[in-house]
Parts: sequence; structure tokens; C-alpha cells
Amino acid sequence: MAKVPPPAPPPALPTMPAVNPWLAESVYPISHGNPAATAAVTFGGPTTGKQLVRGEDVKVVWNVMASNPTVKKIGSDTVLFASGPFGIRKILATGESFQRLEVTPYPGFEDAARSGDETAVAALLAEVDRARRTNDDAKLLAALRGFERLGVSVETGRNGVSNLFDRDGFHYCVYGGTKILKTTDENLVRGPVEVVTSVDVAAALPRKIRKAVTRIVGLTMTYDGYLAAATAGALVVLDRDLTVKSHVTFADETVAAGIAVDERGGIYVATSRRMLKVVWTGERLSTDEQDGAWASEYEGGAGSTPTLMGFGADPDTLVVIADAAPTGTNLVAFWRDAIPDGFVQKPGTRSHRIADQARIEIAHYPIEPSPTVLGYGVAVLNGSYPQPTSVAGVPTAFTAGVTRPAPLGIEKYQWDPATDRFAKAWVNPAIDNADLATPVVSVTTNLLYAAHKEHGNYQYVGLDWTTGALRERWIFPDDSRLWNAFGASTTILEDGDLLIGGAFGIKRVLGH
Repeated sequence: MAKVPPPAPPPALPTMPAVNPWLAESVYPISHGNPAATAAVTFGGPTTGKQLVRGEDVKVVWNVMASNPTVKKIGSDTVLFASGPFGIRKILATGESFQRLEVTPYPGFEDAARSGDETAVAALLAEVDRARRTNDDAKLLAALRGFERLGVSVETGRNGVSNLFDRDGFHYCVYGGTKILKTTDENLVRGPVEVVTSVDVAAALPRKIRKAVTRIVGLTMTYDGYLAAATAGALVVLDRDLTVKSHVTFADETVAAGIAVDERGGIYVATSRRMLKVVWTGERLSTDEQDGAWASEYEGGAGSTPTLMGFGADPDTLVVIADAAPTGTNLVAFWRDAIPDGFVQKPGTRSHRIADQARIEIAHYPIEPSPTVLGYGVAVLNGSYPQPTSVAGVPTAFTAGVTRPAPLGIEKYQWDPATDRFAKAWVNPAIDNADLATPVVSVTTNLLYAAHKEHGNYQYVGLDWTTGALRERWIFPDDSRLWNAFGASTTILEDGDLLIGGAFGIKRVLGH
């Protein structure tokens, strides 16, 4: 076995996105971790890998599915809201606790929440585990149809994915396709979660544009305390009482991923044809260049969630996506603000606004997980399933790496402000990305924490952010599918523990 080189020293502390004063002051107040969607933190994650023991090293709260539980502090206590297909699970995570306090169904999802209780989830997991152990593709697919019996579909699976806590502890999430729900527990650690208000965004818009709002795909908060919701065909801003304040539509273009915002009102949206910077002026949404807005064509398809790069005094400010070009996926960087004087459009790009684009070697089709950005480094996952099932989502993810090949590889690029170019930093071709889980990078440990499978069984790995070398492994207790991270965003809690969503259960890996 080749000797692994010693760890590289951590880089100097990079400039991080500005803190949004309207979000809860916590380690993970909003999907993607911060309004810039960088999935990067300054504090430390775990550093010593191990074989995990259930109950000692890893704790579980049962759930049909949860992508990214958001976090708030109530005094010295840590509280999570995990919004899933049918409702919200409130979880106590103070100290080493990991306790479900209650389940609050979304309005109209009460029956579904009852049918998807812990007993039903445990029974389905047992069925799926039995089928997985046969290594029979047909039996595994048949067992996975149990998710449909519980009411999980492509549509309900999107419920709760976009969610956040505001600075007053109110929680907002998307459900029912076009609805936003506001809830509160009155900032009482063991207080019940109650509905404050709910709005159907499509119904709140003029009749002539309602058809553009078939579903909400992203939710964030501007730096002056308004909600920005990206729908399939429009961008909408609402106040915290969920009253629509402004909207813009995207004609015949569609939006399939989340959005990012900057501290000056810029809202970044990737449509099927263009990258857009729409500006929230504090009173209205503007697409006017005089307000700083812009639009840039790219090779198109459906871009990933835009991720901002470059903050504060950094020489270049960019927004990056992975595109869905028919000739192969590219990493594309756009100038976020003014295009530098003297910049010459790159050959082969669709716009002068594109700072650079680089072919992502590990993927041939669209990349669903958003890029992970720290400083001028950006990592992307191969999300191209070699043999997808006929039904997208759960069946494809749970057979990949077991009875079908998995999408493999993480690739990192480095932006060079001196040459205005991306350079490939490293490729780790062995990482199994079947779960499409967005990794998180820690400045303190210089590790990228990513979901992985080895011989079909789940683990988390720590990759050296500088070199891509695999440094540590956190190996889950057994071969159960409970340990998946499907569709999740990896979170690091304030004590260095990993918080991982997914199907069947939410996991807390104790790393301290």
C-alpha cells in the first residue's frame, strides 16, 4: 500500500461571507450553512476517525427523510428543527443529547405524518436491510417501493429541504410545492412547535404569472430581513409575515436549484439558460443594470445552486455553478460585481461576464450537490449515476454502490486571481457519492467531510482540503441502510460533532 503523505498545514484563514444579522446566531441557521451557500466553517470538525458504536459514538432520531436540519440556540441549549416530507421534528442537541421532543405535521399532512411514524419507518428499514443483504437488484428495488407506501414521492421529498431560522427563533420552510410555513416554539427549549402562518406563494401572485410558480426550489434570507424564494419560473420576496413584496419572472426559463445572496442585495439564480443577479433594493426586485443587476448566458441545462466566492477585501468576487452542458459538465465562474477593466472574454464562453469555465473531468452530466467553497478553492462531486433506475431519487441512490455502480470522485479547483483562471488542484476518484450529500469543509482542521461507502457500507471520510488525500474515516456501526446521508448537507455542530440527515434517520456522530 502506498504511503500517505503527511497532512498539509492548514491555509491562512480565508475571508468568510458576512454574517447575516437577520439569521439565528448558530452554526447552521440556514440550508447550505450561510447565505453565500459555501458549506464552509471556521470552527473545527472531528479529527480522529474510528469504528463507530451506536449509542456511544453515533446517535439517531428516526425520520422518514430530512435533508438539512437547521440549528438555533436557546440560551445555552441547542435545538434543531428537521423539516421533512410531512412535518417538522424538534430535536434537543444540548451537550451530547440527541432527543426528539415532538413532531409537528405541516397543515394538510396530518394523516401522512401519522402513517410515517417511527414504527413504520423502522419496519421499512428492516425490509430494505433484508433486501440489501441479498445483493439482488430486483429485491432491493421492490423493498424501496415501501417509501411510496409511506407517501414519499419526488414532490413530497422536496418538502422542508429549504429552511431557516431567523434571529428571533422563527422557523421557515417550504412545503406542499408552493407553500411557505412559519412556525415558532416561543424559544422555549421544550415548548411545542406551533404554526404562526402559512402562505401559498402561487395564490398570492397575480393570476397571469401563477403558472410560473409550480414549486419553490430555494429559500433564503436577505441581509435586511426579507425572505427570497426561488420558484420554477419566478423569484419572489416576502416579508417575515409572509406577505409578498415583489417578484420577477423568467419567461420560458426554469429554475431547479437553490439561490444565494450577498450583503448588498444581490440574489443569484441559475435558470436553465442564464445566470442572473437580481437586486433587492429594499423595496423591490430589480433586473436593471443601473441597480447592479446582470444576466449572463452559459452553456445551460440546469445549473447547481450558485455559490459565492471572494469576500471582503479579496481581489476577485465571483459566483460559481456547475452547469449541465450537453458536451459535459463545466465549473463556471461569473464576475459577481463589475467586470474588471481590460478583461478579455475567454474563448468558448457564452458571455463576457464569465470569468472562466473548466471542464469537470469526473462528471458527464449535471451535478446536483452545490459546490463547496473555501477561499478560492472549490470542490465538486460527481453526481452522475452510471446506471440509474427508471425512477429517480431513492431507488437510484440506494442501489448505487450496492447492486449498481456508484458515481465516484470529488474534484477540487483553485481560482487564481493573478491569471483569472481555474487550475485543477486535485482529484480523489474513489469517493462514493451515491447519497448526493453536500460535504462541509473546516478551516480549523483543513478537512473536507464527505459521505462515502466502502464495500457498500456507509462511512464518513475526512479529505485533506489541500491535497485531497483521505485522512480519516468514521465507519458506521453495521451494514444497515440507516446510516445513509441521502440528499443531505453535512453540518458540523459547535462541539465538532457531525450532523447528518438522510432517509430513515438523522445522525449525530460524536467527534470530540
